[in-house]
Amino acid sequence: MRYLLQVVLSLFCFNFVANAQHSDPLLQHYRKAEAFANQQHFDAALREYQKVLELDANFAEAYSGTGLVYWKTGRIDDAINAFQKAIQLVPKSPQAYLGLGNIYYVQLEFDAALETYTQAIELELHSPGIYCNRGIIYTKQGEYEKAIRDFQRALAIDTDYTTARFELGFVYQQIGRYEKAIREYERVIPDRRGDLALHHNLARCYFRLGQIEAAKREHEIAQQIREFQDALDAAERKIREKPDAPDGYMALAKIYAEHNQPQKAFEQYKAAILKDTTLMDAYDHIATLYIQYQQERKAITVYKTAVDVNAEYIKGHLMLGLLYEQYDQSKESEYHLEIAHQLAQKAAETMPNVKNLNMLGAIYLAMKDYHRAETTFQKTLKLAPDNKQVQEYLQQVHQAKKRESG
Repeated sequence: MRYLLQVVLSLFCFNFVANAQHSDPLLQHYRKAEAFANQQHFDAALREYQKVLELDANFAEAYSGTGLVYWKTGRIDDAINAFQKAIQLVPKSPQAYLGLGNIYYVQLEFDAALETYTQAIELELHSPGIYCNRGIIYTKQGEYEKAIRDFQRALAIDTDYTTARFELGFVYQQIGRYEKAIREYERVIPDRRGDLALHHNLARCYFRLGQIEAAKREHEIAQQIREFQDALDAAERKIREKPDAPDGYMALAKIYAEHNQPQKAFEQYKAAILKDTTLMDAYDHIATLYIQYQQERKAITVYKTAVDVNAEYIKGHLMLGLLYEQYDQSKESEYHLEIAHQLAQKAAETMPNVKNLNMLGAIYLAMKDYHRAETTFQKTLKLAPDNKQVQEYLQQVHQAKKRESG
């Protein structure tokens, strides 16, 4: 279902104005209730609203506030009763109409929602959300001209109300006014990047206008978004199935990192570490992201934590050696490179495979021991002649030797 009432989520930002004639204790409880509701401390909010109603059983604003809390916590029937009680006490209570209309909307009772929104508008509650939601209902009922007027009214109040602009574009698309639809959709793109429906609709509009290349471009974007969403769903499903295992969190973090959402990636990598504090890959990915975003000091902190957890984490010591060298901290750099060297040499002697030899060669390269680096990479190349990483390392060694001799 398309964008079922995003404006509903803003309901808890409404502050109902209490009548000044009420006593100070009542107002204190009422303001506490509002604060708790805005902080989503719903049980505490309900307790404070109840104290208000014990002091004044006819305080309509408290019923409206209670209705919002009931709605947010899934007590739909109680929410409807609370809003209706508020309207009974104050027949011209636009906030109560707004809350009641939103409940009917998300319950798919569109006729009741339409009537309630209209009553709110007649009470001069000119909210872009109300006009937008009524416009969506008109769209569902095929009343396209009425829908267009409501979306335009919403945008007249708030020109940046992207939900109304998207829905206006959708109506234009439905009635075949594709140029206008594209114009509205394109104005939404900066605020709704990654929106599958938006790019899918744009592709259809361009196709209808015979602009095949533009349609293909938007279709490809929509396909990429769908693949991204499918990958997210798979990772989240893995977390639901095995919430105590780090695998799902690692998969989710990787997806976010690949799609340039570093903050979300950090959160998921950290969640993986909470599940397994010895998971060195998670530390490495966090540090790599910090380096990518030029926050090398934070990367040092992460690698230091990693080698504290696992003193034999070879890559952690290697990266600390390289990072400390970047900050001209030669003693720290040499210390960690030497530890990395000893650990990698032992690993390569015990199991001389591509992975271990590659790591040892990289450490020699970091230590500027180009002869041993070259010898080690040549051994690795014999095991894996087509390994591009080894070939790149060898090229770096040759360039370094050339600079040194020059």
